[in-house]
Amino acid sequence: MMLLIVLLQTTHQTLIYQFHANSTIRDQWQDYFNNVNFNTCGGIQYFGKSSTSSWSDISRIFLDLESHSHIIVDAEFLRIDDNYSPSYQFLIDEKSISHQSAISSQICGNTQLENVYTISITLQHNRRTVWIWANYLGGGLISLRLSIIKCQYECAGCIENYRTIYLQWKLHQYSFNQKLITNSDGWTFLSSSNYYTYFKCGNCQFLRFKELKYSTQLPPHQDVLIRFFKIQGTIIIVDFLYGKYTTSSGNQQVEILIRNHNDPILLLNIKTILILQYSLIRDFEVFYTQAEIIFNKLNEEGWIQDEFLENCHPICGDGIIQGQEQCDDGNLISNHSCYLCKYSCQQFCLICQFGICLQCQDGFIINANFNCEPLCGDSNLIPYSTEQCELGVNGVWDDCQECRFISIENCKSNYFTICLECEIGFQIQENMCLPFCGDKLILDQYEDCDDGNLQPYDGCFNCKFQCIEDCNICERGQCILKCENGYEFVNNSCLSVCGDQIITKEEDCDDGNLEPYDGCFNCKYSCPENCFDCYQGTCLECNYQYQLLISNQCKQQLNCGDGLLQEQEDCDDGNYQAADGCKDCFIELNWICITMTRDSLSQCTFVKAPNLEINYLNMTQNKQYISIQFNQKVKIYTAQPLSETINFEISNIDQKNWNSSLYIIQDVGSDVSFGEFIVQIEIQQLLEFRPVLKIKVNQTVANIDDAILYNVEKSITLQYPKFLDEKQKDYSQNLKNLNKYVIYSLSGVTGLSLILGNGDLFVEIMAILQFQQYLRYINLQYPENLEIYFTFNDMITIQPLLDFMYFPNFFKFIEIQQNQEYSDGKFNVYKQSSNLIINLSCQIFQLLIFLFFILLFQWIKKVLYKWIFCSRYFYYMSSLSLYINPKVIFQFSQSFYNICMELLKLKRFMSFQGLQKVLFLNGWDMIFKTLLYTRNMQNKNYLDIVQIIIASIILILYFTIFLNFFKGKSKLSKKNTYQMFEILNLCRQFFFLLFLIYVQSSQILQLQLLLITSILQIGFIFNYRCIFNQKNYIVQMVVEISVLTFILSSFLYIQEFNKYFNEEKKILLGWIQAIILSKGIIIELIWVSKNLLQKLIKKNSIIQKILNNPLFS
Repeated sequence: MMLLIVLLQTTHQTLIYQFHANSTIRDQWQDYFNNVNFNTCGGIQYFGKSSTSSWSDISRIFLDLESHSHIIVDAEFLRIDDNYSPSYQFLIDEKSISHQSAISSQICGNTQLENVYTISITLQHNRRTVWIWANYLGGGLISLRLSIIKCQYECAGCIENYRTIYLQWKLHQYSFNQKLITNSDGWTFLSSSNYYTYFKCGNCQFLRFKELKYSTQLPPHQDVLIRFFKIQGTIIIVDFLYGKYTTSSGNQQVEILIRNHNDPILLLNIKTILILQYSLIRDFEVFYTQAEIIFNKLNEEGWIQDEFLENCHPICGDGIIQGQEQCDDGNLISNHSCYLCKYSCQQFCLICQFGICLQCQDGFIINANFNCEPLCGDSNLIPYSTEQCELGVNGVWDDCQECRFISIENCKSNYFTICLECEIGFQIQENMCLPFCGDKLILDQYEDCDDGNLQPYDGCFNCKFQCIEDCNICERGQCILKCENGYEFVNNSCLSVCGDQIITKEEDCDDGNLEPYDGCFNCKYSCPENCFDCYQGTCLECNYQYQLLISNQCKQQLNCGDGLLQEQEDCDDGNYQAADGCKDCFIELNWICITMTRDSLSQCTFVKAPNLEINYLNMTQNKQYISIQFNQKVKIYTAQPLSETINFEISNIDQKNWNSSLYIIQDVGSDVSFGEFIVQIEIQQLLEFRPVLKIKVNQTVANIDDAILYNVEKSITLQYPKFLDEKQKDYSQNLKNLNKYVIYSLSGVTGLSLILGNGDLFVEIMAILQFQQYLRYINLQYPENLEIYFTFNDMITIQPLLDFMYFPNFFKFIEIQQNQEYSDGKFNVYKQSSNLIINLSCQIFQLLIFLFFILLFQWIKKVLYKWIFCSRYFYYMSSLSLYINPKVIFQFSQSFYNICMELLKLKRFMSFQGLQKVLFLNGWDMIFKTLLYTRNMQNKNYLDIVQIIIASIILILYFTIFLNFFKGKSKLSKKNTYQMFEILNLCRQFFFLLFLIYVQSSQILQLQLLLITSILQIGFIFNYRCIFNQKNYIVQMVVEISVLTFILSSFLYIQEFNKYFNEEKKILLGWIQAIILSKGIIIELIWVSKNLLQKLIKKNSIIQKILNNPLFS
């Protein structure tokens, strides 16, 4: 027996797949984590991971296998440092396989053992698909062989469970058998369904459904076998004509045998047992059998013996009516007049007699063949009928004609109204099949030619014949006639072109125009007007009273000054004097002359003509703004507004690399008005020169006295563009966001430090952030990347909180937001208002909070002394410890007591010293806003008086702090030294902001003064380093040195260096400066976070020691 099995296996065994890691070919193996590769361990090549700390997950599917009864799998894989259990999983079609042998050795050369596992197994298997999944920790697959044992006698499907009909099985249909499933015939989905990708089968797809139907017409048969594979723990019910089959809940291959299936139509209804559950299936197969035994002898002609040899019955379908048969039409097709030898009408018949339908169901009509057809046009679509579509609810036939979808022209395969595949030579565009030009296939109906390219003038272009350029007669891409230069093809001949400035043999001349009397007209020599004698268009002598000009024209000799206005004269006032409005019979500038009659003297009046004024405003990022206005009221003489006729031009720059926008402040029409416009210019490239913008008014503009604007074109030189491409903008935004996150982190750390009682850290961080935000107001044209970086300073404000509390609405009651004044220079660019009250809204809010805390502190103080700092508080805590862990009570009471003590310490801020700290904290902000107001101080109304008083109070307060320090400070102590540094730091803030605000007109002077303040500040920090700890000293020096470096390098931005330091270099310098300025706050964040972490660890260790004390156990 064993010899027979071996003989069969060796005879029918076929190797279908072989893998070895030495080939380093993945060969469709799927990797779940995308981290598996080919590695080597001790000379052994394997497909897996070298790391022993993470799992590898691979799978592969094998499709379209030959009919077989068994599969044989031989595999080897390596496990590195095999200390884990289980160390691997190996599944074939969801069946777990274990290894047969293992070899242990120090293969990789380390102290750990490696194992080489061997799997060799033969499994009963007859599906056309098999998949393998392996999961292991460290190591990988070395080799794998997959073989099949073919079916004996070459039967279909190797269906061995039903031996009596083993050889008669034939395959009818195979569905859902590909890796990526496509729709298959015969399936109807009764609920939502989709395709589920399953990794363990090599990322193959399963059909995911709740309920579906399957129908197919079978050939003559006796038995039917249905086979498919299901996964997921759901139960499936398969309903069919002769019963139903219920599966179990596990992953399995399902086989359903239906004996004596006489219906030629196989109908199946497959659904999950629970309505809300989904199931997954694939590899659906339908087999059928013909009878294994054909009875050699029948009782009589036309009769057949049944399966159990009990009786005979007529043969239905032989065309002979016998026995109990009502009819026999010689076939077994359902929905016919005769079916299974019984009278039958087609579906949807209501009354049927002798196979003839007399009345149909509602929605159907009887045709000439007595069949029921759906009533087309009743808006009721009948499923499983000849109707594909119906009249819409709105009464419109949407892609539907006579209840069938309108066929898509030239479509080879379609799904309803969607074309899936076009005929050869066509391509799908917007659900239409259009000719595909360029595929080298010529479609006679649509294309003349197709050379496979889009090259013009090569004989074929856009699939139409096309000859070489300027060809006049073209025959199927071949040029038959081409006119020479200077000729054009007219009426099948080449004629000379007059006016192209090319003189041909048919022309005397060609001056490029059709003007008469200029020496050449219609390409023939022509004498100038009023010429007496000429030669080849050149006048030799003019008529009487005409003089010959250099321009070859004859001009009438004018009697200017005789008081008679002639045709060529603008005016004639009877004299040759200048500055009277009429000189040499021409009207002078800014004059208007009127001649009442031809023989009267011209009367001239002086009128100042309007002038077009162009002013450069500013440059914001890469957008430059120019003001356009007139020096007096003007008007136009057409209905078209003046704004629509103003044109802009920048020479030496391609139009696609710049754009303009015109903002209308006051337009000009038929009524006189002051026209005013703002033009925005954005140049989207870097330049080595300053571009020149030309502004031209293409319309007649005049003032109220009809004096015309003569100079309608003006030019203005723009600044160098500060263009950044999208990549550079992204880098700038990333750097800005980095600083934003650093600020958020510092805010969190600072808030935690305030809770822990360290308020000095908050003052220190605010000073750093406030200081750097004022660098953007230096009157220089920074590159755009640096401008983007500076925008992160807009976060250093509590304005969003004020807006949330509707605090700015308070100013509307006193109308303080009207007529805001902006200072010059960079303050105007950033629209920084100089209104003191609005600018001090943050400090006003702080004052209100300060007053509120004074009242709150008085109330808290009373409560603490009455309820906390007394004996009953300790009594309550002691009583509470009887019910709750004493350790927890002690820790809570101690923490709460410390918080209360810290609250009492707030009293020191309710004094002049507290006010002094507030003034120091707001030093940068308040001094800046006060000095900015003094730069634009006015005295127009009561609000201006109030602002002057507020500014005076602020300056007096800071001056008082300065005087109080020197008053009675004779002893030199560390406290006095620290206060001295604070005073010097305050002076530095004052002079830095003073130079920043008041020296906006000179770039070099402003930078020099700011540089001096920065150098002095570094000297102050160095001289007073004894008052700082190591961290504060390093942070202060880094911040000041970074600012000093920024100011020094900013000298390259001044206008005098623009010729030598172009915008590309400025952008590079901007990156360097932004990184330098970022170092201060980044170092501060790192150091503060480190110190805070150490404090928390130290505090926690102290608490643990206290809690572990035996007194509290």
